[in-house]
Amino acid sequence: MFDLDPHSLHVLVVDDHMVICRLLENFLRANGFEHIDIAADYAEAAHKMEFNKYDIVFLDWNLPGKSGYALMQELREAREHDATALVMVTAESEERHVVEALKAGATAYIVKPVARETFDKNLHKVIGWLSRVRSNMHYTKGAPA
Repeated sequence: MFDLDPHSLHVLVVDDHMVICRLLENFLRANGFEHIDIAADYAEAAHKMEFNKYDIVFLDWNLPGKSGYALMQELREAREHDATALVMVTAESEERHVVEALKAGATAYIVKPVARETFDKNLHKVIGWLSRVRSNMHYTKGAPA
């Protein structure tokens, strides 16, 4: 199994509330992440993903324009994102939303407001998922082998 170093992982946080973006960025930095990009909506996130490879993408369900859920669905349909962890971070707390997101390919689901302990616990699971998936895919940085 791969031993993933947070310093080497690239993260995208997609949320239209800058306070949430900064909160998640602070949590990530406290966990050793250095490469963190932020997008405020679907279009900005899609643009950044066109030119950058991310290991983990945190998505708010409700974004201006097209939803983060729609972006997650599109990313899961695109095979080049099979080894990308997609984490929903949203105020949508109803069980049907959680089930729907996990069925659509979310790696984890975090309900706002986000507590540091909850975030860290989910982040640990996400890194474990990345490690397993990439080990199974014989992943090399840049693209599946």
